[in-house]
Amino acid sequence: MNKAASLIIFLLCFANISAWAQTDDLRTLVALAKQAKNNNENAKAITYYEELIKQSNSDVYYYDLYELYLVEQDFSSAEKLVKKRIRQFPQRGEFLVDKGNIAVVQKLEKDAEKDFNKAVDIALKDDRLTRSIANQFNKYKLYSYSEEIYLKARKAFKNDRLYQFELANTYGQLGKTDEMMEEYLTILGGNRSYVQTIQNLFSRVLNPDPDGIQKEKLKEMLLRRIQKNSNQEVFSEMLIWLYIQDKNFTGALIQAKALDRKNGEQGQRVFDLGNLALSNNELSVAEESFNYVIALKDSPYFLQAKMRLVNVLKQKVIGKKDFTEEDLKKLTNAYRSTISELGKSSYTTPLMRGLAEIQAYYQDSITKGIELLTEVINMQGLKGQIKAETKIELADLYLLNDEIWEASLLYSQVEKEFKYDRLGEIAKYKNAKVAFYTGDFYWAQAQLDVLKGSTSKLISNDAMDLSLLITDNVGRDSIIEPLQMYAVADLLIFKKDFDKALVVLDSIPKFFPFTTLKDDILFTKYKVSIQKREYQEAAKFLKELIADYAEDLLGDDALFALAQLEEEEFKNEEKAMELYKALLTNYPSSLFVVEARKRFRALRGDQLEEEIN
Repeated sequence: MNKAASLIIFLLCFANISAWAQTDDLRTLVALAKQAKNNNENAKAITYYEELIKQSNSDVYYYDLYELYLVEQDFSSAEKLVKKRIRQFPQRGEFLVDKGNIAVVQKLEKDAEKDFNKAVDIALKDDRLTRSIANQFNKYKLYSYSEEIYLKARKAFKNDRLYQFELANTYGQLGKTDEMMEEYLTILGGNRSYVQTIQNLFSRVLNPDPDGIQKEKLKEMLLRRIQKNSNQEVFSEMLIWLYIQDKNFTGALIQAKALDRKNGEQGQRVFDLGNLALSNNELSVAEESFNYVIALKDSPYFLQAKMRLVNVLKQKVIGKKDFTEEDLKKLTNAYRSTISELGKSSYTTPLMRGLAEIQAYYQDSITKGIELLTEVINMQGLKGQIKAETKIELADLYLLNDEIWEASLLYSQVEKEFKYDRLGEIAKYKNAKVAFYTGDFYWAQAQLDVLKGSTSKLISNDAMDLSLLITDNVGRDSIIEPLQMYAVADLLIFKKDFDKALVVLDSIPKFFPFTTLKDDILFTKYKVSIQKREYQEAAKFLKELIADYAEDLLGDDALFALAQLEEEEFKNEEKAMELYKALLTNYPSSLFVVEARKRFRALRGDQLEEEIN
């Protein structure tokens, strides 16, 4: 290798080493600048960033330095920094927005307006500038300028469909809710694939809407568009959605029927609405929906509608506090006639299971219920999960009939077959309850301890509660008889023999005045009263528990339950809020804290105070 070549290689290596050294210095400087800024050592940070700007013209360093100048109210330096940026990049109008913002901070409105107007003019040159400059206005919450840019750009580019989501969001920031909703509806008219997105956006706009003003305005907008654009069904669908949000299922049904007839949907939309109404206990609308589908006769939803109609009648009867034997007779006749019409098959097993439930729990015909469920289990072509669910229901009936070991055997079968499934966990929990009822507390607790890790929150919590109950009342210093009596009462409650259960519960503190079960007894009485729909009586037991045993394990349970009663049954929102707040204050580690906070905020709406964190 000659000397010239060696020299070139040496120079190249030196250049690379020098570049590496500079890069390393820059990294060190960045780290020092960030550290100083994070430590609020602003003067030091400014020195570092000023050096960084000399070495690298990065926007990142520019904005960090710009922010620091404003924090330190060094407006002169900030303006020099921005003016230099504008000279370097005259087409980047966002720097004019930065300059105008400095004037705004100093309350120099006229100076700010000049810079902002120049930025708006630049924004109209092309789409990229429109978006970047509008975003810069948004950064400083100068939304009126963003609105101006989007509207002027539409005219300049001769396209009214541009910046629809951006403009709708800007309207929202400006509090122009009507314009925002209109913009979203225009988007929907052009592309129905945005239905779910816009429904989600409207959900946030319409909640809270205590006076229903925004919902009413949106309804008017939709009706106008339906009249003007009868072929755009998306607006009718949105109106159905809005009615459902407002719990106006009757209005939703009128629209659903109209769309069904117009499009020949064979009842699908109306059937789905009927199911939703049924789940919301809107029974008259559910009944009308399913009858509509049934009347179509050739609808693929005919059989399902027939079965759902029986469910509607069941909720009407069982949902009444004072249903009669005649009501039950009509219900069982509806089950039998529908089963007879549709035939017994794996498809109609929900009807057979429903009839078995009515017979066993409400007509004292446990044997008939057992026979019917056994027939379901032995049916050909039955899915494994349906068979397992039916086995659990059959085991429950055996338990009602005092056939304890038959019940336990069926629970064990399901537990084994669905070991890693929620069904298996349900069966395991029910089997642990069987052991509890029969006084085998140690075996029951062993099963419950396994279930504490259940993926189902409900099963996990129930298992934990029952396990704690056993722990507190079975031990060296405990008398086991009170817990045995409590277990007997618990089984009677399962059998819906409430009167006998209450007699047993009342006798426990009489015979064992020092029992630790007193709070559990009160809470169980509350649960019985709820099942009997005696809500005032339920509240009385909760208040007694809170007054005497607030420091015990069930204190927060009772407080949350009482708050729910006040909110949902007594419609006393002020009292409910007071109780939810008391739970948040007195039981900060309670499992009910998240739900209590959520309910408190819902009741308070947008008047939530900072005192509840």
